[in-house]
Amino acid sequence: MAQRPAEFMELVFDGDCGLCRACVAWLQQRDSSQLVSCIPSAACTWPERFELPFSESVVVRVAHTTTLQQSSAVAAALSALPRGWGIIGRSLLRCNQFRVLRLANDRAYRLVANHRSGISRVLVRLRIIDAACLITQP
Repeated sequence: MAQRPAEFMELVFDGDCGLCRACVAWLQQRDSSQLVSCIPSAACTWPERFELPFSESVVVRVAHTTTLQQSSAVAAALSALPRGWGIIGRSLLRCNQFRVLRLANDRAYRLVANHRSGISRVLVRLRIIDAACLITQP
């Protein structure tokens, strides 16, 4: 079996959330190097599975060691993408090294996370995401 690169990431997301599933689909379409493995929270087998708030926060584990949450997790996932999205992700990770910027970014993340079902419905009405995203996965 081939060794995965050190920057390989496992992203755990709320599999019941339409917005989350749409974002994961968007990420997977752009992840040409396949560095991010996306796992619905119900299928996660990490030992710390029940200690992490998967329903409230996307969580990324980088190279099976470092666990990031909220805006840092999103930034890490974006950093794995090529070109402009990768640059944005790496820039956000650098910004999050400063506590005040990380707190502001995490607050913005929580604002979206707390309203994700309403955002999902609006995006479906605008035909930005598919209505199937609103259907709860088994």
